[in-house]
Amino acid sequence: MSNRDALRKLSRIAPAPPEIDKIMDGLATADDMSAAIIAGSLVEVELERLILTKFKVSDPNLASQIFQNRGPLSDLHSKIVIAHAFGFVTSPMASELHSLKAIRNAFAHARFPITFEHEVVAKEVASLQMIKAMRDKIDEQGDWEITNVGWYLLLTRILLIMFDEIKKHGGSANEAVTDALHPDRQT
Repeated sequence: MSNRDALRKLSRIAPAPPEIDKIMDGLATADDMSAAIIAGSLVEVELERLILTKFKVSDPNLASQIFQNRGPLSDLHSKIVIAHAFGFVTSPMASELHSLKAIRNAFAHARFPITFEHEVVAKEVASLQMIKAMRDKIDEQGDWEITNVGWYLLLTRILLIMFDEIKKHGGSANEAVTDALHPDRQT
């Protein structure tokens, strides 16, 4: 195996859920670039796992062809679109995922150091619907000091929890959310 192949393989290693919690905890004190890129990558790997749970054929070679190199779901955008189209995520979740992707990509491809306090990044964080809902509720109850990177990491954790619950539920994302909000209606 060439060194380039080894690097590619290294970048594809997906941490187990307990490791994800440790990584997320560490990102609270990481620099903005690390937080944006690693948290975004964790969401991507968990979205891939969610999509895999819906496959009818369990074949590692097929999964590799779909998710790696130039496969049809080798990038986060394609994963979001497919997950949305097949109901693995809700429309609001897809919108949040596209914002998370845009933020991650800005940090990954910036040609100069940026932070979550940069006007454009801060504006995108502020536009996140889940964050808006939480900020509105927090503003009603008092003043909490949460930074933009803190909000981004909170959104990441919420999405990871939602993916896990959707996987456990086994149905569509809309069904999982409805059942979670109305447990008395579960069949």
